[in-house]
Amino acid sequence: MPAATPQVTDYPHGRVPRAVRERQLVDLAEQLFAERGYAGASMDELCRRAGVTKPVVYELFGSKEGLFHACVEGSAAALAEAITGAVRAEEGPDDKLRAGGLAFLRFAADHRVAWEVLFATGESRFAGEAEVIRRRQATLLRDLLAEGAAPDVDPEQLDAFAHVINGAYEALGHWAAENPQVPLETLADWLVSLLAPGLRRYA
Repeated sequence: MPAATPQVTDYPHGRVPRAVRERQLVDLAEQLFAERGYAGASMDELCRRAGVTKPVVYELFGSKEGLFHACVEGSAAALAEAITGAVRAEEGPDDKLRAGGLAFLRFAADHRVAWEVLFATGESRFAGEAEVIRRRQATLLRDLLAEGAAPDVDPEQLDAFAHVINGAYEALGHWAAENPQVPLETLADWLVSLLAPGLRRYA
């Protein structure tokens, strides 16, 4: 049985390890950003919830923006893990495509604040980070496509298709936010009906 993740309450006041405190603050900040948005999230409120002073937050993350970057980085890693797990749990190419799309859409819906700030608002200060995450996601999708592709498939084609699929995921995530009446499962089915015929020839 794996060991329990250390918590702040496991240590006396003033003796909390840096990694444990960072994880606590990122978890609480994600909740706060989700509740109030990036602009409305107050570092005073975060400190109150965490039981720390502002200097602790700024020593660990540098600024509110740095803290948000840490939240986004954690979310991006979790998104990659969710997509990979969903895709590899399925057998057929259509099922893999649907599972990956649904994992993406669910994650976007559950992490709406980070999604909006990075990919919807167009804020220039986060543009670079958004592009890094897009490229990372496209690379992940390329590698997942390669796992089931025929051995003679052109790797540049796979890379191009991975960018297309990632763009489709992102665009559908925007549409889903504006049309919550459509179930995410239905959107995933629509995505398969659009993309799967073109991808089958490379399986």
